[in-house]
Amino acid sequence: MARIYVSYKYEDEELAKALATRLEKLEHDVVWDRELPIGSSWREELQRSLLGSDAMLLIWTENTRRSQFVAAEVGAARTEPNLAILPVVFGGAEYPSFVNDLLMESVVDEPDAADLDELAAKLDRSVRDRMDYRRSGWPKVFISHRHDDEAIVHALAVCFEEQFDIDRSDIRCTSVEPYRLEAGTNTSDRLREELARAEVVLGVLTQDTSESTYVMFELGSAWGQRVWTCPLLARGASYPAIPDPIKDLAPLHLSSASDCRRLLRDVGGRTTLEANPRRDEERVARQIEKLVAEASKPPTAADDGEPSGPRPEPQPE
Repeated sequence: MARIYVSYKYEDEELAKALATRLEKLEHDVVWDRELPIGSSWREELQRSLLGSDAMLLIWTENTRRSQFVAAEVGAARTEPNLAILPVVFGGAEYPSFVNDLLMESVVDEPDAADLDELAAKLDRSVRDRMDYRRSGWPKVFISHRHDDEAIVHALAVCFEEQFDIDRSDIRCTSVEPYRLEAGTNTSDRLREELARAEVVLGVLTQDTSESTYVMFELGSAWGQRVWTCPLLARGASYPAIPDPIKDLAPLHLSSASDCRRLLRDVGGRTTLEANPRRDEERVARQIEKLVAEASKPPTAADDGEPSGPRPEPQPE
């Protein structure tokens, strides 16, 4: 399926071998330094293998912190835009600053066989999603939102699924599967490029949205790049909730069924999305009712500044 390079410190060889074996069983071509041919120039072979891979599995432990070579491999990998870096931090080791903008998987306790099986399955899904996404292109609809508003955004995404023929790459919605970012993604760079390429940007705004730096970044970026943007007000939010750069844009209210229908019509006219060939008006109407119900709920507690990237991993502001 994919060619995966394993970067690790030699003290963690057993851990590297265990993950490599599991990934090979999942039909990936795994490269690590124990497979180098006799007599080869190991530095050249490793560099060639690294830069020719689809992904790099970074095994980060307390041992790795003392390895200059692992850090160099990460530096080389970051020069290749199509090479995914999949960091896995073991044992609570301090996360290295040179990859703290990447989403990571964290394994705090000593992993047993079942833990390693689960980790390999997660890595497999990340690599496959990344490769599928690379082939399929860029999202047409970008939904900017806070994590606290995940339920609203999920209902909105299902409305699109009922109305249009949706592929997982058509929507970017960073807290709702299957539209989240892939593990190992450079969050800020990827979102910035997706915003520039999106056909429409939708900003879900509640009373506390202004406290989310990522939503402000995303909507400001869309405004600066002249992407068609629509503010969507929910849970008691009114005109003051709209960020200054886009205050001149007419909002829609997700608590209004007629505004939700208008949104679907407008998105259909502004994008290259095709109508769902199996569309059922009753199902669309029921999903709009669910969206209106979520958007009409009382405001939640104030946001804590959490970014709109995937939630389980810590992200810098």
